[in-house]
Order: sequence, then C-alpha cells, then structure tokens
Amino acid sequence: MPEKNSPPVHHAKLEWRENGQPVSSAFDDIYFSTASGLEETRHVFLAENHLPERWANLEQGTRFTIGETGFGTGLNFLAAWQLWLQVAPAKSQLHFVSVEKFPLHPRDLARALGMWPELDDLSRQLIEQYPQQLAPGVHRLKFSGGVYLTLVIDEASSGFERLLLDDPERDSAIDAWFLDGFAPSKNPEMWSEELFQAIARLSAPQATFATFTCAGIVKRGLKSVGFELQKVPGFGRKREMLRGDFTRASTDTPHGHKTTPWHLPPSQCPEQKQSIKSVAVVGAGIAGATTARALAERNLKVTVFEKGDAPGSGASGNDQGILYAKLSPKPGPNGDFNLLALQYAQRFYPAICPQAVHFDGLLQLAQTEKEQQLQQQIVEQLTLDGDSALAQPVTASEASALAGVHLTTPGLHFPHAGWLRPRQVCASLLDHPNIETRFDTTVSSAHLIEKRWQLDIAGTAEPLDFDALILCTANFNRQFPQTAPLPLQPIRGQVSFAETTAESEKLKIALCAEGYIAPADGNNESSSHSFGATFKLKQTDTEIRGEEHEENLHTLSSLLPGIADSFCNQPLKGRAALRAATPDYLPMAGPVAEWTQLESTYHPLRKNRKQLIDQRTPYQPGLYVLAGLGSRGFTYAPLAAEVLAGWVTGEVMPVSEELVKALHPMRFAIRALGKNRDL
Repeated sequence: MPEKNSPPVHHAKLEWRENGQPVSSAFDDIYFSTASGLEETRHVFLAENHLPERWANLEQGTRFTIGETGFGTGLNFLAAWQLWLQVAPAKSQLHFVSVEKFPLHPRDLARALGMWPELDDLSRQLIEQYPQQLAPGVHRLKFSGGVYLTLVIDEASSGFERLLLDDPERDSAIDAWFLDGFAPSKNPEMWSEELFQAIARLSAPQATFATFTCAGIVKRGLKSVGFELQKVPGFGRKREMLRGDFTRASTDTPHGHKTTPWHLPPSQCPEQKQSIKSVAVVGAGIAGATTARALAERNLKVTVFEKGDAPGSGASGNDQGILYAKLSPKPGPNGDFNLLALQYAQRFYPAICPQAVHFDGLLQLAQTEKEQQLQQQIVEQLTLDGDSALAQPVTASEASALAGVHLTTPGLHFPHAGWLRPRQVCASLLDHPNIETRFDTTVSSAHLIEKRWQLDIAGTAEPLDFDALILCTANFNRQFPQTAPLPLQPIRGQVSFAETTAESEKLKIALCAEGYIAPADGNNESSSHSFGATFKLKQTDTEIRGEEHEENLHTLSSLLPGIADSFCNQPLKGRAALRAATPDYLPMAGPVAEWTQLESTYHPLRKNRKQLIDQRTPYQPGLYVLAGLGSRGFTYAPLAAEVLAGWVTGEVMPVSEELVKALHPMRFAIRALGKNRDL
C-alpha cells in the first residue's frame, strides 16, 4: 500500500495498574494476562502452534516465519525468540513479522518489559534496536543468531498488504500466525474481511494459527479464507481458545495481477527457491560488503571479487565517511527510504563493527532561509522535538555548544549519527566464515550457462561458476552487457584531508551542510580531518586537483571560517573517486530483466502507460545488482542489501511493496516505456 498519505505515527496511550501492568487507554484492555502474560503467550501462541516440536525437527539452515497481529509490548516476540534459542537447529533463521497501529513509546516499552526478569537480556536487545522514529511503514530489526523482526507500523490489514508483492509463490511466507491484539469486543475494526484475506495471501502451505479468542467474527473470518479450526483449552480463566491449520493453497485459484507485474521475475516452485547456494559478488565497496554479509548470514556461500587490493578500494575508501540522510517533509519513496535507511544504518554498524564507528552526534546545519524553512517542515512532519531520539531542532547557540566551535546557523542534531572509517567497515563486514574474498582480481565477463553464472577472470584460463551473480560495481556495471542499459551516471568527488590545528581540534562532532567536515580522527598516524566533497557530474578522472581543494576550503569557510583559515597554512592531501548515481537518487537493489523481452512484453505501455498488462516478463536468472548509492552509500547500503537478500532468498521484504518497486533496477526502463522513450 502506498505510504504517501500516511499520517504521523501516534504512540499508544497507556494507564498503569498498581502491579505494573499496562492498559490501553484507547481500547480499555490489557496487553497481557494479569495472571502471567508470559505463561499465556507460551500456552496460546507457542504451544498451540506446536512450535517446540516443529522447531526441534527443522533442518539446519531452515527459515521459519511468524506473522503477528498486534506487536504491543513485544512479549510474544521475546517469548518466541527465547524458545527459538532453546530448540531450533544451528544456522537457522527466525523471521517475525508483526503489525502495530499504536506502537509503544520506547520508555513505555522498557517499563512494560521490566515485568519479565527472565527475558532481561532479550528485552535489552529489543529496546536497543527499537526504532527511534516509529514512522508509518516497514521497519527491519536484526538480532544475533539469525533472528529478524519486521515491524510494520500500520492498521493490521493495510499493514500486511504493504508486504504483498502480488506474487502468490513468494507472498505465501508465514508458517505460523499469532493472532493477538485487543479482544474483538474492544477492537472489532481490526478483525476485518480485508485482514483475513491478507492473512490467507501471506500464509504458507500448512501454515498454522493460534488465538486467545473464540469470537464469532474471528471464526467466520478464518473459515472463509481456508483455515480449519479447533477449539482447545484456553489459559487461566479463559475456558476455550482457537487454533487451526491453513488448507487452501494460494495456487488453488487462478491469480490475476492487480497492476502490471513488471517488478516480478517468473514464479518459482519451492525446489527452485532453494536452489541458490553459491553467490558471486563483484565489488568490495560498501555495496558489495553489505550484500555479501547479508547473504552470508543467511547461510549462502559468497565469493567476493575485487579488482583493487583491499576492501573499499573505490568510492568507499575515504579515511572518514559521514552517516547522514536527506529527510523530507513530503512523504514518498525518497523521504521514506532515507528515514528508514538512516535508522537501520545507525543500528547496523555498531552491532557489526563498533570499533570503526563514531556515532556520537551529527549536526545538519541550515545555512539559508530556504533550508531553515525546509528543516522546520521536517520537524513538524516528523514531530521532532527535544524528546526525539532521531533528531532535535537546535538554535545556533545550541549547535555551537554541541559542536564545540562557534556556529552561526541553526540545524538538526542527530544524536546517534556521526562518522565512520569506511575501509575498516568494509573489511569487518567481509570477515565472515561464509565469505571468501579475492582481491587484485578482475572479472572480465560473465555468461549464463545452464542456469549457472560463469565468470571469466582476467589472467586465468578456467572460469568459475555460481548459482547467482550480484554486481556491486557502481559505474563499472556498464562494462557488463547484462546491466549496461541501467542508467547510472558517474559523479566525481574529491575529499580533502587536513592535519589537526589548534582551532580544528575543538570540533567535537560531524557537521553537514553545503559540505561536511568530520572531527579529527586520532586513529591515524597524524590526527587529521576529512572535509569536502566536490560534486562533478559526468567527470570520470580521479586525479587530485588543486582547484578542488580550494573549492572544498571555500565551502568550509562559509560554515567554519576560522578552521578553514587554519587549514590554508598547510599542504592539503586528498582523494578523488567516482560515485554512481541514479536519475531519481535512490539506489538500485534487485533483479535484472531480459532487456529485449522486457520491451516486447510491455511495449503497449508506450501508448498507454497506465494500462494493466497481466503478464510477467523473463528475467536473467540469478542476476542482481546493488548500485547507484550516490553520496549516501554508507547510509543506504545496509537496508538496500537487506532488500537484495529478500529477492535472493524469497523471504519477507524489509520494506514496503512501494519501496521495493522504488528501488527496483527495472523502474527506469518501465518509465521509459511509459514515456515512449528508448530503454
């Protein structure tokens, strides 16, 4: 479902009983049993979905997916996670997908979960990963041990509909349902026909469900979409509850697409879905490193090829990188992805490579009246205030106190953003037992032979073959004919390095405005700052230019004139590299179609771009790209890699269907057809 009309999120309003139990003010109902919420969860949802037995009998490396209505305090998730750790086989993955219309404020979440001391360790991890800005939409949280939480902030039926890609084979991902939420008598609107239809479309063959209620509206709804029901003993004072099994497979009825399915590769049978075991990733920058890590953590064997001599040899190889996003007051794909990607990245890097990150704050300064107006609109749209964990508006004097240097403009303070060491980050991501790296290695060509990708390696006679190929080579994607038509444009950027001065050492946090500057990195042999960077469209050389050092100094002087002057007295060093950007400045993450077949399948769009063509087009089997990260690669890459992993493995996507399409590599070709232009 589109997110462009989504209102700001509203946190749950709670009352607290003397025993510490939270009660919803809106629904006048409790979140868990007064007797024992944890034991109720274990009885109703874990036992009656037969999870202890099912998980103990899983094959190693299996993925199991739970769907839940009503995340609430997260107690059901934590109980399932605890059981998973106890009985599931090694290297398996638990995906927990939950929808919540009124999420708890972080402080209320922490207070509610404090009632369960035996879950303290898991509760702490959930609280640490809980999104800072619970914007409407899909949030992916990742935990150790192969546990993933996909938290959808929305009303139940529309929240689940956000996850549907209009592909019955891959949409049917949920193995067990926790039908929780407030009692139907208190919240009848949730238990709608649309909710039951979405549950059916998301249910895997032989999916089960369990729910605390036996209300008629629930029984009728589940029966109508293909569930067989059983009444079984309830928990505590509740005499009965419902459990059951899904018996109507999604393939039982013909499927007609609701919109032209240009984004969908042909359907695969279950055997084909599991056929990818080995993956070649070309490129060891941040795109390739995050992609390789995401797939390795899903038990795929990944080989990374890099023509440079180390991770981050290209645009990802600066001394310091800034983690920031371009927030927008206008809901839509660009603003939504920036908001979600920033929050995911802020959680991702400290968990993977804490030694390489310095997320102790970032100031995004508004140097013009127009920028100040834009930031004010962002503050109002996202309801950012002094209590916001994502960002707070600050005056010039407040910004100066945070930065440790005199500033003359207001801005937004992001307390959990900052800077990182790019090469160290890339190396840490690639340090995984399922990843093999080959540096100083050039992939000269790739060919699909009998559904496997053969890679020709420069200087060697024997090709190497893999089940899937992922190109993370930025502008070099055009050297491969399979991806040459993708509209990536090179943008030269030169960053300048200056040794720390008495004036600059006062700077405490990263600053971002027209340009950026990072605090001194004392980890280098000589303490230094990175600042810049230039932005030169369609320029492809990487020689250091003195005039671009001057340009970087001029940009810095408008923000920090004293520091800029102090840098003028030393010879500046620098580094130039090429970013790869897309026409809409969102990255590409996903599969690549057969170009000639795409044209022939969807040629009628040239005359009517809005018409429904109920037909899929052939895709190049096992070929994917992650590219076009532009100047925000370290912010975009972690979440974009999760999207790509979703395509490869067939799991529930970490973003909404709207954003899946907004990041899809073939979106530009479809737009070109709709405008009757060349692909």
